[in-house]
Amino acid sequence: MANFRYQVIDSNGKKSEGIIEATSIGEASRKLKADGKYIASLSLDKGNGILNMQIGSPKLKTKDLVLITRQLASLLSAGITVVRSLDMLYQQLESKKAKKCIGDIYESVQSGRSLSEAFAEQRGVIPNIMISMIAAGEESGRLDEVMERLAEHFAKDAKLKNKISSAMVYPKILAALTAAISIGLLTFLVPKIGVTIAELGGELPGLTKFLLNLSDSVVHYWYIYLAVIGLLVYGFKLWRSSDKGAETWSKLMLKIPVVGKATKMNASARFTRTVSTLLRSGISVLQSVEITEKSLDNVILQKKLEQARIEIRKGTSLSRSIRDITEFPPMIYAMVSIGEESGTLDSILEKAADYFEDEADSATQKMVSALEPVMIIIMAIIVGLVVGGIGLPILTMAQWIL
Repeated sequence: MANFRYQVIDSNGKKSEGIIEATSIGEASRKLKADGKYIASLSLDKGNGILNMQIGSPKLKTKDLVLITRQLASLLSAGITVVRSLDMLYQQLESKKAKKCIGDIYESVQSGRSLSEAFAEQRGVIPNIMISMIAAGEESGRLDEVMERLAEHFAKDAKLKNKISSAMVYPKILAALTAAISIGLLTFLVPKIGVTIAELGGELPGLTKFLLNLSDSVVHYWYIYLAVIGLLVYGFKLWRSSDKGAETWSKLMLKIPVVGKATKMNASARFTRTVSTLLRSGISVLQSVEITEKSLDNVILQKKLEQARIEIRKGTSLSRSIRDITEFPPMIYAMVSIGEESGTLDSILEKAADYFEDEADSATQKMVSALEPVMIIIMAIIVGLVVGGIGLPILTMAQWIL
């Protein structure tokens, strides 16, 4: 059993609120309606307190989107009503964010809104492509087919993201290991060696003095270092969220050798996959480009797609409007042009998406392969400096004794 917070209006127009216990949001709704009341709002009660505060982005994870669309596609194709499907889906979800989203959608549909209107109210939680495709599916009467396409789209998107995440695991481990070794040497080894060297006497080299001072500051003022690192990370995120910072960062991601190719291939894969999915659902080219534009993570490409959208609105074809986007490989322009001429733009773009996803995977692997030796060299330099700083005075004193 769970608790649900509600607001209802009785036959006299009096509004009241409270908490009701039920096994699902559907049961809670039925209980309230049985008393002849109109439901103004109904949602899962998460209680008060810091543990229930929402942390991080409100957007649903791709795996949650796959589950939602896949389940809705199966339920709707089996002839189950939208309201009942949402109720059943709500009971199956485990993610708190996804559960709240579906609960709010169920509540909106129960209040008389259409499914597309209910999903539109969750803008910011779910992607625009989902909102637009559900509206198109509802209008055409093929909502189950649209849900199936969305599930396939999100599944392939999740697969590409997982490949990138998996490829970045080793560099992340190397970075963490480098940081751990550096901190360990400075906080445990260097102070002990420093005491031993001081007892033996002798003049200390400049590198050794620097390491001893650095070690002393890390041990006694570690909180300052943590504060500085936190401020740098916060400042970097703040800078990246600004218009100028986002544009500068996007330019760097496109121009840096190896990294730039991976960025371009990932953007090409997302562009072709998203436009193909939208076109197959009956959405216009203009609206497809607009939705795709917002799905890209690179500000420079977003601006160029915005310009392409303006050209399409003037009557220009998609192939000609994206020709100035030099970050896309020429193959995209050729395939879009062929698709427009043959009237099979959606299917050709789908094939192009498969190709560019493989290219994106390959480019990401090359980027990681180039990053690994850099991380190893950085680790070797740090360890070498520490060992050198410790070894120099020991060797000097050994020669002096001999």
